Amino acid sequence: MTKSIKFTILAAILLVGIVGLNTVMAAPLPQTESKLFPYSADSLTYGFVDEAGEWVIEPEFDFAGEFVEGLAVIEQDGQYGYIDPSGDVVVEPQYDFAFDFSEGLAPVAVDGEAGYIDQTGAMVIEPQFDDARPFTAEGLAVVRMGQNYGYIDQEGQFVIDPQFESAFSFSDGLAAVAVDGEYGYIDESGTVVIQPQFDFAAGFSEGLAAVLINGQMGFINEEGELVIEPIYNFAQDFSEGLAAVSVDGQVGFIDETGAMVIEPQFNYAENFSEGLAAVRVDDLIGFIDETGAMVIEPQFDDARAFQDGLARVEQANEWGYIDPSGALSFMMPVSAASLDSTLIIPFLPGVPAETRAGICLTQSSIIPDDFAWRCVVESDEPDEISIYDPCLVANDGQTLVCGADPLVGDPGFKIDLVEPLPDQAASAEADSENHAWLVQLADGAVCQFVVGVTSTIDGQRSNYICSDSSVLLGDLQPGTVWQADQIALGDIVRTDEGYTAEEITPAEIAVVWQPVGPEAVLEEIGLTAGQLSIDPTGVAETIRGEIRPAVPYVPELSDSLDGEPAHLRFTFDDEDLSELGGVSQHQAQLLIYPVEAYQAIYEDAEDNVVSQRIEALQTLLQDRPESVEDEIPVLPGFGNAEQMIKAGIKYLDFDGGSGIRFITHYGLGTTPITEHGVFYTFQGLTDDGQYYVAYYHPAPSTLLPGDFESVEGLIEDYDAFEADFETYLQEINDQLDTAETSAFTPNLTDIDAMLESLQIGP
Repeated sequence: MTKSIKFTILAAILLVGIVGLNTVMAAPLPQTESKLFPYSADSLTYGFVDEAGEWVIEPEFDFAGEFVEGLAVIEQDGQYGYIDPSGDVVVEPQYDFAFDFSEGLAPVAVDGEAGYIDQTGAMVIEPQFDDARPFTAEGLAVVRMGQNYGYIDQEGQFVIDPQFESAFSFSDGLAAVAVDGEYGYIDESGTVVIQPQFDFAAGFSEGLAAVLINGQMGFINEEGELVIEPIYNFAQDFSEGLAAVSVDGQVGFIDETGAMVIEPQFNYAENFSEGLAAVRVDDLIGFIDETGAMVIEPQFDDARAFQDGLARVEQANEWGYIDPSGALSFMMPVSAASLDSTLIIPFLPGVPAETRAGICLTQSSIIPDDFAWRCVVESDEPDEISIYDPCLVANDGQTLVCGADPLVGDPGFKIDLVEPLPDQAASAEADSENHAWLVQLADGAVCQFVVGVTSTIDGQRSNYICSDSSVLLGDLQPGTVWQADQIALGDIVRTDEGYTAEEITPAEIAVVWQPVGPEAVLEEIGLTAGQLSIDPTGVAETIRGEIRPAVPYVPELSDSLDGEPAHLRFTFDDEDLSELGGVSQHQAQLLIYPVEAYQAIYEDAEDNVVSQRIEALQTLLQDRPESVEDEIPVLPGFGNAEQMIKAGIKYLDFDGGSGIRFITHYGLGTTPITEHGVFYTFQGLTDDGQYYVAYYHPAPSTLLPGDFESVEGLIEDYDAFEADFETYLQEINDQLDTAETSAFTPNLTDIDAMLESLQIGP
């Protein structure tokens, strides 16, 4: 996490309840645009239910979001796409992350960069931004380039150049921006209309905007005049003529003159929507009308604002929707898997393309180990610097990388050190295994370590700020299930002695991202990149080795082979591969896995598929049949996709091992195969059985149609095509099986020769 020297963290903490986190987002709550609601009955697969709680779209996705502008985000095998209300996939899952549509466009992430697609899936603004937010009615969207924010139009052109430390979307024709740590407002031309002067500023709503001045909230008008004095601990936007404000830890509502029309009496309150507002009384939530009368008695554990006549509520571990009278539309069990243990994910960053100058004077304050540092780095702004902590040694064992984020796939940047790292060992008392800079709570909220100055609450530092408007106090508490002390921002009260919390809640931690050092990972692998040699002549100019940490297998989260042991990965011609692991058929990559460790990851699985595939491969390599009836085993695999063809089978030997190569295509359903839908793969083992060797390389062939439009022109009767799909696959397989090696790009003979030159070991 980065901190501008002039930025006040305390202001950000106090205001998360108003504007939310920009960089860490929780899963969206179901809305009601199409009257379909995403739901999972088992926390494994998601589908959609209607207002009666009946399945309309069967659960088949790893994640499903709400329907917005007629489409909903879905996830399959770690990739995001979109479906329509009939359940048909409109945009194939292919993005590292995807957001809701707004004004006809949606931000999507590809290899750590963000761009925008339209509702056909066409990339209308190429991925190029470090951060991208939805378009608003003004036709503008906030994007980040490097450390600065600006605004683009729907053609992708900058209307307001990147120049702000922070920026928010336009509302009522104005947008809050930060310059030199102070917030002001610009108009749609980029002209500053309210000078930066506030500690923080929210968006305008109904002609007024909440601003932070010396730790207290008030409201300004569109001329920048302070019309409601800053006397509140926090304040929400105006909605339907009222705004929720906190006074001495109690929440009430003021009107646009600042008059208190509903006295402070609630523990927390949401904005008014459709004439009602959710309020918390003690531990339960009900709804009041605009007079303050309680029209739906407090009875819910959680509740959201009304939209289109319905409000989502949770009660006794069930969720559903109520109408304005409080009548339940339906109730279903909350999909929350029991937390038996905390998942610890080791993180070792790759080597990014961007470079910045910097200096690292001390070891990380978050991760007390010799591979983690606290660094001062040059900013894009003159005379400005930023602090990054932790900066980590990358997977090449040498490069120091700052700003990498495994949650959003941001690769960060490498530091060009202006001075050598100091000779400084980690503290003997420090235990890096008990530290983390990114965690996910059992309820899905994501919390990130706060670097630098932050508030102290009840004598403890607020170490983590979370996406659900809460903070975690003090150190994390490791164990089988990690714990943390959590405080909702609405429960923080300012006193003469400082900040105190009305309630501290123990929170279970589901996932911990924990940086690891390259040396520890190499010890797990038992092999270094220097102990492998290969001649890529005819295939690539350069090869780069990477050290990859282990990725745990979690069957409760996915039935795909997502888990991987610590291993070596080799990329070709400096192609950037996903930091999320796994394989892509569109990128060349060589993977060396320790067999015993791979099998151990899945030993507790109900069906140890990895061991089965390794044993099947051993049998194939011993018998070497000319044709193979069953699927040829591959690792790590392609999730639920099926191996539809296996052409050009050939057995290859390398120094100390052997394997099988073939041309294949993986898919679901009855989709035609195009030129770029086939790829080359090699699956092998060392003779001693210690290492599994997997190689993947795109192998397009002009023997196949170039795109789906070409395919459609060849299929006269699609129903007949689907009915006879197996015959179609056999014809494609036979065509590729008899093709010359030169019918593919690159020539298969060159790839074969490269793999036959492979040597593993001393």
